[in-house]
Amino acid sequence: MPLKSYLLAAVALLALTFSACKKKGAIEPKPEEELLKVSLENVAEGQYTAAPGTTYTFQVKVNSVMPPEGVNVEVNAITDPGGIVFPQNPVAPSLDSTINITLTGLEPIRTVKVTILITSVSNPANKISKYFWITNKSDN
Repeated sequence: MPLKSYLLAAVALLALTFSACKKKGAIEPKPEEELLKVSLENVAEGQYTAAPGTTYTFQVKVNSVMPPEGVNVEVNAITDPGGIVFPQNPVAPSLDSTINITLTGLEPIRTVKVTILITSVSNPANKISKYFWITNKSDN
């Protein structure tokens, strides 16, 4: 007798398991996001640029399809040589394909390496980095 009660319980458990594992509607895969393609306008990418004063404006242009939630842009400016950090204003997340960035605090006759990190808001693994050097050529 005890074998029958165990067998009945096992069959009931199996029936519950199989009924709970019914195939639900197909889950649609998330569409792949195009890899970011970016160019810098108004600077010589990977080279030296001259600034006429303590500020300089340039553009980050997203040439690929804009991610659905836009991009984050991080700007770092460090003297080269020397490694002194020049804090820059934060850039708000953007859905625009052209983003204006203004460098500030450029000291006269000092070269600064500027690194730009562009990251997709919806996919943080989708990112690209660009850089250039800039020198304030003014006397004061």
